[in-house]
Amino acid sequence: MLDELRARMIAHLSQHCAGVLSAAGAPGAWAMPVRYRSRGLEVDCLLPRWADAGYHLQQNPHAVLVIQETNGSTGQRWLQYRGIAQPVTSPDWKEWLTGETPTALADGLYLVVHLTPERIDLIDESRGWGARETLEIVKDEGGRRKDEGNEAIS
Repeated sequence: MLDELRARMIAHLSQHCAGVLSAAGAPGAWAMPVRYRSRGLEVDCLLPRWADAGYHLQQNPHAVLVIQETNGSTGQRWLQYRGIAQPVTSPDWKEWLTGETPTALADGLYLVVHLTPERIDLIDESRGWGARETLEIVKDEGGRRKDEGNEAIS
């Protein structure tokens, strides 16, 4: 069951490319639409530097990425991804940029942050109000990730 839950969450992440990233910095809550790329349960987000994302995430690296289902399914379905954000020091700008932005200017215009998951909720209201599946990412004594899952319908 845990492997199926992980697979559903990985599929949801891989089938989408945009979401809303939220953080809490010294001045309060902050949210920004972002483009992202996923590899398994790990996510990299592209943020414009003018949004002060780096500042907020430096103050508090805990972040939430919300990705809404876009396939026209009945009811509301989205993934809520809670994790720790760290700046990517040398992103591959060719993967991120459209043809309009020169690669040489990218580092001054954008910031890429890597999200390491702590908890992922797949919320599916087509199954009832508050229906969700949760994948908790915990670490064992050796620092290795160990996943725990559960399902709840309120």
